[in-house]
Amino acid sequence: MVTERGKLYAIALRNAGDIPVDIGDKIEMELPDFADHERIRRAQSMFKENFFAIFYGMYCGLMAILAIPSILNVLVHTNKSSSDMTAYKRYMATIYHTLTWFRNDLKPGTTAWKSLDSVRRLHFSASRSAKGSKVGIISQKDMAITQYGFIGFTIVSQKETGVYCTKEEMADYVHFWRVLGHIIGIRDEFNLCSDNLEESLERLEAVRTEFLLPALQFPPKDFEPMTRCIANGLWCFNPRDAYKVIMFMIKRMVGVPNYYYHNEEMPRECDKNSLEVYKLSYYERFEAWAVTFIHEYLLQFAIVRWFFNIDTLFHEFLITYFPFLAFYKFGIKNAYVRILGKEHK
Repeated sequence: MVTERGKLYAIALRNAGDIPVDIGDKIEMELPDFADHERIRRAQSMFKENFFAIFYGMYCGLMAILAIPSILNVLVHTNKSSSDMTAYKRYMATIYHTLTWFRNDLKPGTTAWKSLDSVRRLHFSASRSAKGSKVGIISQKDMAITQYGFIGFTIVSQKETGVYCTKEEMADYVHFWRVLGHIIGIRDEFNLCSDNLEESLERLEAVRTEFLLPALQFPPKDFEPMTRCIANGLWCFNPRDAYKVIMFMIKRMVGVPNYYYHNEEMPRECDKNSLEVYKLSYYERFEAWAVTFIHEYLLQFAIVRWFFNIDTLFHEFLITYFPFLAFYKFGIKNAYVRILGKEHK
């Protein structure tokens, strides 16, 4: 349920659809005064301990936000995610950039800072190009919703993603993304992450309910082709994820009607024959069960989290140094993805 404060944030965010992230020709990046490096280190540690679950939440989140027309239109315009291969390259680069932020200090001169500067410049270039072609701009609203793609499901759908941490650790995680949001140009009044966890949860819930829910109920025409390209491209990183199951889980976490899995999720008047889960094939239903069982039950055990974290690290190692599935799908030349002109660290 959206609170009054959340509703006011949603109104402000709608009005921010015409406010660009960068004004003029100069990009200014600064570390905010409120940045607490001890809290940032604790957030990075929490990420490490929940690597598999948070990665899953980010993957689903970054697919979900493409239902927002203004975000999708700019992405279509850049033509960098319109095929399996280009989507593979773009989203593997996104993964590498994100890992760089979590594995390095957030301060000027570090690898993380160079990565953030690179991302900021890419956004600046894409926004100017889209504006020149009358497609739109990358606005404050779009950046805040994109921020949801990275953190929304991890926090709002913590049970479904399987993230286990204390309230204090989650507050540190929110602080980390508040700092990141400031660095990449999100104004404090639009930043999903405020100076306290409660208000941040209200803002996240407002974005889920007021923006993502209606968008995913009636997604734009380019949504499915684009998200299929992403799923097909990232198959090289994790071949276990089927597109229809990913979409089912995304819409379930957002709260789209009839995308229920457990009986307790269903409203009393729900007709079980209309449930989307029964439209999946038997294999897809089995995969949906496996995903739900792993994330909602098994990940409560530290040994299981450790196993899946190691498994994800192994997949990262393979895709970085020996991406054999990408060799097969895209050829050796296109299989390797690098950021900042080198391997990510």
